[in-house]
Amino acid sequence: MSAPGRPTVRPVWSGYLVREGDAIVDASSSVTIVEADGQLTVVDTGAPNDRTRLVGALKNMGVRPDSVNYVVNTHLHLDHCGCNELFEKARLVAHELESPPVGSIRIRGRAEIVQGVELVPTPGHSAGSLSVFVEADVRVAICGDAIPTRDNFEKRLPPFVNVDRKLALKSMEVIGSWADMVIPGHDAPFNVVAKE
Repeated sequence: MSAPGRPTVRPVWSGYLVREGDAIVDASSSVTIVEADGQLTVVDTGAPNDRTRLVGALKNMGVRPDSVNYVVNTHLHLDHCGCNELFEKARLVAHELESPPVGSIRIRGRAEIVQGVELVPTPGHSAGSLSVFVEADVRVAICGDAIPTRDNFEKRLPPFVNVDRKLALKSMEVIGSWADMVIPGHDAPFNVVAKE
Protein backbone atom coordinates (compact mmCIF):
# COMPACT_ATOMS: atom_id res chain seq x y z
CA MET A 1 0.00 0.00 0.00
CA SER A 2 1.15 3.53 -0.65
CA ALA A 3 0.09 6.98 0.49
CA PRO A 4 -2.16 8.80 -2.00
CA GLY A 5 -0.11 10.38 -4.76
CA ARG A 6 3.03 8.45 -3.90
CA PRO A 7 4.61 5.99 -6.32
CA THR A 8 4.34 2.28 -5.60
CA VAL A 9 7.14 -0.22 -6.16
CA ARG A 10 6.34 -3.89 -6.83
CA PRO A 11 9.15 -6.39 -7.37
CA VAL A 12 8.22 -8.89 -10.09
CA TRP A 13 11.12 -11.13 -9.06
CA SER A 14 14.60 -10.99 -7.58
CA GLY A 15 17.52 -11.58 -9.89
CA TYR A 16 20.14 -14.29 -9.48
CA LEU A 17 23.73 -15.15 -10.34
CA VAL A 18 25.14 -18.66 -10.80
CA ARG A 19 28.92 -18.90 -10.46
CA GLU A 20 31.51 -21.56 -11.09
CA GLY A 21 34.56 -20.22 -9.31
CA ASP A 22 34.96 -16.61 -10.47
CA ALA A 23 33.02 -17.21 -13.69
CA ILE A 24 29.35 -16.26 -13.96
CA VAL A 25 27.67 -19.07 -15.88
CA ASP A 26 24.05 -17.90 -15.64
CA ALA A 27 22.38 -14.66 -14.59
CA SER A 28 19.12 -12.80 -14.76
CA SER A 29 18.28 -9.40 -13.34
CA SER A 30 15.67 -8.36 -10.87
CA VAL A 31 12.52 -7.03 -12.54
CA THR A 32 10.51 -4.29 -10.85
CA ILE A 33 7.32 -2.37 -11.62
CA VAL A 34 6.91 1.24 -10.53
CA GLU A 35 3.53 2.93 -10.74
CA ALA A 36 3.58 6.71 -10.45
CA ASP A 37 1.40 9.52 -11.70
CA GLY A 38 -0.76 7.07 -13.67
CA GLN A 39 2.27 5.69 -15.52
CA LEU A 40 3.67 2.15 -15.39
CA THR A 41 7.43 1.70 -15.58
CA VAL A 42 9.27 -1.63 -15.72
CA VAL A 43 12.86 -1.47 -14.51
CA ASP A 44 15.00 -4.12 -16.23
CA THR A 45 13.41 -7.05 -18.03
CA GLY A 46 15.61 -10.05 -17.23
CA ALA A 47 17.45 -12.39 -19.58
CA PRO A 48 16.14 -13.49 -23.01
CA ASN A 49 15.09 -16.93 -21.71
CA ASP A 50 12.84 -15.24 -19.09
CA ARG A 51 10.11 -14.26 -21.58
CA THR A 52 7.55 -16.96 -20.66
CA ARG A 53 8.22 -16.49 -16.95
CA LEU A 54 7.86 -12.70 -17.27
CA VAL A 55 4.57 -12.93 -19.20
CA GLY A 56 3.17 -15.23 -16.49
CA ALA A 57 4.42 -13.08 -13.60
CA LEU A 58 2.95 -9.92 -15.10
CA LYS A 59 -0.39 -11.66 -15.74
CA ASN A 60 -0.48 -12.78 -12.08
CA MET A 61 0.10 -9.13 -11.07
CA GLY A 62 -2.65 -7.88 -13.37
CA VAL A 63 -0.22 -6.04 -15.67
CA ARG A 64 -0.52 -6.27 -19.46
CA PRO A 65 2.73 -5.64 -21.35
CA ASP A 66 0.92 -3.20 -23.65
CA SER A 67 -0.08 -1.07 -20.62
CA VAL A 68 3.55 -0.31 -19.70
CA ASN A 69 4.61 3.25 -20.53
CA TYR A 70 8.37 3.04 -19.91
CA VAL A 71 11.04 0.37 -19.74
CA VAL A 72 14.11 1.64 -17.90
CA ASN A 73 17.25 -0.42 -18.32
CA THR A 74 19.78 0.18 -15.57
CA HIS A 75 22.32 -0.78 -18.26
CA LEU A 76 22.16 -2.71 -21.50
CA HIS A 77 23.80 -6.02 -20.59
CA LEU A 78 21.65 -8.84 -21.97
CA ASP A 79 20.69 -10.22 -18.54
CA HIS A 80 18.95 -6.87 -17.82
CA CYS A 81 17.35 -6.09 -21.19
CA GLY A 82 16.66 -9.53 -22.63
CA CYS A 83 12.86 -9.16 -22.72
CA ASN A 84 12.58 -5.50 -23.74
CA GLU A 85 10.75 -6.47 -26.95
CA LEU A 86 7.83 -7.76 -24.86
CA PHE A 87 6.85 -4.12 -24.16
CA GLU A 88 6.11 -2.97 -27.70
CA LYS A 89 4.26 0.22 -26.73
CA ALA A 90 6.70 1.34 -24.01
CA ARG A 91 9.42 3.95 -24.46
CA LEU A 92 12.87 2.52 -23.73
CA VAL A 93 14.96 4.64 -21.36
CA ALA A 94 18.71 4.16 -20.86
CA HIS A 95 21.88 6.20 -20.37
CA GLU A 96 23.34 7.54 -23.60
CA LEU A 97 26.71 5.88 -22.85
CA GLU A 98 24.98 2.49 -23.16
CA SER A 99 24.24 3.26 -26.85
CA PRO A 100 20.51 2.51 -26.62
CA PRO A 101 18.56 1.79 -29.80
CA VAL A 102 17.29 4.57 -32.04
CA GLY A 103 14.06 6.04 -30.65
CA SER A 104 15.05 5.49 -27.00
CA ILE A 105 14.99 8.21 -24.39
CA ARG A 106 18.70 8.80 -23.76
CA ILE A 107 19.63 10.02 -20.30
CA ARG A 108 22.81 11.97 -19.60
CA GLY A 109 22.46 13.40 -16.06
CA ARG A 110 19.80 13.04 -13.40
CA ALA A 111 16.29 13.04 -14.85
CA GLU A 112 12.78 12.63 -13.49
CA ILE A 113 10.68 10.53 -15.88
CA VAL A 114 7.48 10.85 -13.85
CA GLN A 115 6.83 12.58 -10.54
CA GLY A 116 8.68 10.81 -7.73
CA VAL A 117 10.75 8.62 -10.07
CA GLU A 118 14.28 9.89 -10.73
CA LEU A 119 16.98 8.31 -12.87
CA VAL A 120 20.42 8.75 -11.32
CA PRO A 121 23.69 7.91 -13.07
CA THR A 122 25.57 5.35 -10.93
CA PRO A 123 28.51 4.37 -13.16
CA GLY A 124 31.19 1.84 -12.36
CA HIS A 125 29.79 -1.53 -13.41
CA SER A 126 29.34 0.03 -16.85
CA ALA A 127 29.99 3.60 -17.93
CA GLY A 128 26.26 4.23 -18.36
CA SER A 129 24.78 2.44 -15.37
CA LEU A 130 21.66 4.09 -13.94
CA SER A 131 19.73 3.64 -10.72
CA VAL A 132 16.05 4.47 -10.30
CA PHE A 133 15.33 6.44 -7.12
CA VAL A 134 11.65 6.23 -6.12
CA GLU A 135 10.05 8.41 -3.43
CA ALA A 136 7.49 5.80 -2.31
CA ASP A 137 6.44 5.32 1.33
CA VAL A 138 10.16 4.75 1.81
CA ARG A 139 13.02 5.74 -0.47
CA VAL A 140 13.61 2.83 -2.83
CA ALA A 141 16.71 2.56 -5.05
CA ILE A 142 16.40 0.08 -7.93
CA CYS A 143 20.04 -0.12 -8.86
CA GLY A 144 20.83 -2.93 -11.27
CA ASP A 145 24.47 -3.91 -11.05
CA ALA A 146 25.56 -0.74 -9.29
CA ILE A 147 24.77 -3.03 -6.33
CA PRO A 148 24.44 -6.58 -7.67
CA THR A 149 23.85 -8.27 -4.28
CA ARG A 150 23.29 -7.41 -0.63
CA ASP A 151 26.72 -8.90 0.09
CA ASN A 152 28.33 -6.37 -2.27
CA PHE A 153 26.66 -3.55 -0.37
CA GLU A 154 27.36 -4.79 3.15
CA LYS A 155 31.01 -5.62 2.43
CA ARG A 156 31.52 -2.51 0.28
CA LEU A 157 32.63 -4.66 -2.64
CA PRO A 158 32.16 -3.15 -6.09
CA PRO A 159 30.67 -5.38 -8.78
CA PHE A 160 33.17 -8.05 -9.81
CA VAL A 161 32.70 -6.94 -13.41
CA ASN A 162 33.37 -3.20 -13.58
CA VAL A 163 34.85 -0.52 -15.79
CA ASP A 164 36.06 1.59 -12.86
CA ARG A 165 36.35 0.22 -9.33
CA LYS A 166 36.57 3.62 -7.58
CA LEU A 167 33.62 4.98 -9.52
CA ALA A 168 31.63 1.84 -8.65
CA LEU A 169 32.34 2.33 -4.94
CA LYS A 170 31.34 6.00 -5.16
CA SER A 171 28.06 5.02 -6.82
CA MET A 172 27.37 2.52 -4.04
CA GLU A 173 27.89 5.34 -1.51
CA VAL A 174 25.47 7.61 -3.39
CA ILE A 175 22.82 4.88 -3.32
CA GLY A 176 23.43 3.97 0.34
CA SER A 177 23.28 7.58 1.51
CA TRP A 178 19.89 8.14 -0.15
CA ALA A 179 17.98 4.85 0.02
CA ASP A 180 15.95 3.23 2.78
CA MET A 181 15.52 0.10 0.66
CA VAL A 182 17.67 -1.27 -2.16
CA ILE A 183 16.51 -3.55 -4.96
CA PRO A 184 19.81 -4.99 -6.22
CA GLY A 185 20.43 -6.37 -9.67
CA HIS A 186 20.79 -10.02 -8.67
CA ASP A 187 19.41 -10.48 -5.16
CA ALA A 188 16.35 -9.88 -2.99
CA PRO A 189 15.41 -6.36 -1.82
CA PHE A 190 16.91 -5.29 1.49
CA ASN A 191 16.64 -2.41 3.94
CA VAL A 192 19.53 -0.03 4.43
CA VAL A 193 20.64 0.34 8.04
CA ALA A 194 19.61 3.73 9.46
CA LYS A 195 22.03 6.49 8.49
CA GLU A 196 23.84 8.28 11.27
